[in-house]
Amino acid sequence: MTVELFLLGIAFPDATELTGDVLLFMLLAPLQFFNRYVGLKLSGERPRLIALYRHIFTLVLLLWLLLQLAPIGYGANLGIHVLVYAVLTAISTLVLVRILYRIWRIETINADVLFGIIICYATVIVIGFELHAINHQLHPGAYNFLPEMKHHSQLLFLSMGSTTTLGGPITVNTTTAQLINYFQSYVSQVFLVVFVSRMIGLHTGSNEG
Repeated sequence: MTVELFLLGIAFPDATELTGDVLLFMLLAPLQFFNRYVGLKLSGERPRLIALYRHIFTLVLLLWLLLQLAPIGYGANLGIHVLVYAVLTAISTLVLVRILYRIWRIETINADVLFGIIICYATVIVIGFELHAINHQLHPGAYNFLPEMKHHSQLLFLSMGSTTTLGGPITVNTTTAQLINYFQSYVSQVFLVVFVSRMIGLHTGSNEG
């Protein structure tokens, strides 16, 4: 998960050029699959649902490859970027909900649960990035980007600032971008206050017992 966030944050070409698309596909797509897959495994998800996730994610990546990276389709429809980000966001959200549900039902704390919690928190950051990426594609003037940095790197920085409630130098110009920030801040605080508190309570109770 850390590697995925790092690769999103470094200065790759934005996904408006073929180079940027290739880098995002070859590096980030496998990491997106692997991190959600590990989260499902650590949370004890049923094998049938894990297999379903694997097949759906593979199908999405193949469609992405055929529609966006193929020379015939490249640049034919800018909405492809929005579609891909929207599908990845939906998958990440569903996986996040399932991981949270499975972890919430556990009765004892172990290393797998702790790693699952870390994956959940980082997934919130990635979902925020994907939502901002969709909004940026639909409304290019929604963000006041710094001129010396790649746009996707700044969107990840904005997402991390919203999730951790630390903020940052990037400002937004539309209500939609603001709502994404509010959503991330709210979800992250609920996660920390409610979910982590429950984990601490379970750990304390098991030690006392």
